[in-house]
Amino acid sequence: MALTNLNSEQLSAATAPLGHNLVIASAGTGKTSTIVGRIAHLLQNGVLPQEILLLTFTNKAAAEMVQRLGRYFDAQKIAKIEAGTFHAVSYRWLQKYSKVVLKQPSELKTLFRSIYEKRNFTRFKTPIQPFSSSFLFDIYSLYQNSSLDGFDYWFLDRYKEHELLIDIYIDIIDEYENTKDEFGFVTFNDLLIKMRELVLQDDVSIPFVEILVDEYQDTNTLQESLLDAIAPKSLFCVGDFDQSIYAFNGANINNIGNFTIRYPNATVYTLKKNYRSTRHILSLANKVIGFNERIYKKELEVVRNGEAKSPKLLIFDELFGQYQAIAKKIGQSSTTMKR
Repeated sequence: MALTNLNSEQLSAATAPLGHNLVIASAGTGKTSTIVGRIAHLLQNGVLPQEILLLTFTNKAAAEMVQRLGRYFDAQKIAKIEAGTFHAVSYRWLQKYSKVVLKQPSELKTLFRSIYEKRNFTRFKTPIQPFSSSFLFDIYSLYQNSSLDGFDYWFLDRYKEHELLIDIYIDIIDEYENTKDEFGFVTFNDLLIKMRELVLQDDVSIPFVEILVDEYQDTNTLQESLLDAIAPKSLFCVGDFDQSIYAFNGANINNIGNFTIRYPNATVYTLKKNYRSTRHILSLANKVIGFNERIYKKELEVVRNGEAKSPKLLIFDELFGQYQAIAKKIGQSSTTMKR
């Protein structure tokens, strides 16, 4: 079964009691196998497939995990598991209750610009150049992902010099939101916002016993608020504090950093055995991350055997020279593999 191939650390996490569980899984430590093992454990212990929600950063990752489960369980049973990205799952659920028309960002930017261009900024006597419609659109999107406060508070905390223009900015946003509502248009952010509103309705039944979240370190405040609204009996989050890369898009590292504060009874599991990298790479990685501020103790352990080359530091005078060298090495590698 899916649990038999897990090491002791992975097995301990996969078979954790229902509750709030956080798994710190560094790159190459088998997080996908652990998540698959966890779902298998739930199914073997009486949790129905439709009571399981698997949230991943890509639909491809969700499909891979479900496919792995298909090796051990009946396909019809596995098909009942709700799996996909936050946005894909929200879209499917919203379609059950109302008709929503998902629009691409480029389309909605055009709508936003048409509303923006109707405003007269010249009547405001300020030396500050108003934000462009495109930049204001991006700011508003970032706000939706990263804050639960009012837009004005969030905005002025970052762009105090635009205080004289905040009312007109808000007026543009209000008309934009009203127009979307009129035609049933939704953005990717709206999917999560409307899903959050949906699950809080008294007449909507949410069946999920456990929600599993992959790449938890890159979830944002909006996604976390959706998890809070669903409030499942059990939450199984997998991530790595050191691998967060989406702060520019609103990812909130405090979601994983404050997990044990938000859930005082939470249990934290750590996967340390790395199956992907050589001892030289892991030794370098341990030295680098050793300088990071530690929230969860972590030290990678070598599992891979055999000789391997040590990492090399390559220095270039120009960025273009770096690109050329990397392209050349990729070409050489491809030629070697073909032989």
